Amino acid sequence: MDFFDNQQANLLATRLEVRHLRDVLIFPQYFQLETVYACNSRCTMCSINWDNGKSAKLNVQLFDKFVDEVKEYSNWVKAICLQGAGEPTLDTQLPERVKRLKDAGIKKVYFSTNGQLLNQELTQKLINSGLDDLRISFDAITPEIYKKIRPNLNFETVMTNALNAIQLRDAINPKMVIRMRLVILDENKHEVPKWLAFWENKLSEHDLAEAVPSHTFGNQWKAESDESISQFADKPCLSLFSTMILDSDGIAGLCCADCNGKYNMGDFSRQTIKEIWNGEMFAKFREYHLTSQRNCIDMCRGCHIWDRTEKSILEHGTKEEIV
Repeated sequence: MDFFDNQQANLLATRLEVRHLRDVLIFPQYFQLETVYACNSRCTMCSINWDNGKSAKLNVQLFDKFVDEVKEYSNWVKAICLQGAGEPTLDTQLPERVKRLKDAGIKKVYFSTNGQLLNQELTQKLINSGLDDLRISFDAITPEIYKKIRPNLNFETVMTNALNAIQLRDAINPKMVIRMRLVILDENKHEVPKWLAFWENKLSEHDLAEAVPSHTFGNQWKAESDESISQFADKPCLSLFSTMILDSDGIAGLCCADCNGKYNMGDFSRQTIKEIWNGEMFAKFREYHLTSQRNCIDMCRGCHIWDRTEKSILEHGTKEEIV
């Protein structure tokens, strides 16, 4: 049986804007590349094990290899996120790496940051490097709630950095998108309306202020509900058919939820991206998802990271699927 020809496969092909789902085997359309494995906070909703022996930084040779390979598919690749489990602004080469990818013809380069180190000098370098999308996680509108969610970070510093980033972007490259993001938790859910109203008056019309539901990091932070496990049992996830995650050692993970490297889908230090993407591991997991067997994978049971809806988007008040 050709699992790429069933109804679920056809639905995925439509969502991924390909003629046939087998077209996704050409190359990943999206990437998350972890250039640094370290963080300056220990957020309450984080499930990362920081003592697992991974390299703190992606080495230069692996990054060069990555640029060389994705450059060959620049017309196919839709976006590259320079981020994995770590805080990307800890990478002192981040602006240069953004520029390398833009010079290679990558249409969209972005990352998400907690904003603590996003000072004026770094922000100017990032904007000038050609960064397309800057996402700043800022999970409260009051210092008291912020401190509970993001220890070790400073509310006033991040607020100042975010407001300065908007001003610098407006002056240097108004086309660059800035997204302010809040993860909805029990601690901050009462602040969401005030938070959205605050950023509504600060951002441009093409920016986004997003209050998004929290997720379980593939049952690692907390378990998915029985309702979710049942609801998504026969729904294949987009990630396996669109996105490659590479950590600081070049190991390909199952998806963005696989922040602790539970699944080794391939080794970029020994293989090419195309070899990993068309390898045995990805083929096996894709078959599970296309044959309603995703619940046999612990991390996939009820996980809907790629199918969540935005709680609210700036002034529009609409719901929009995250892809």
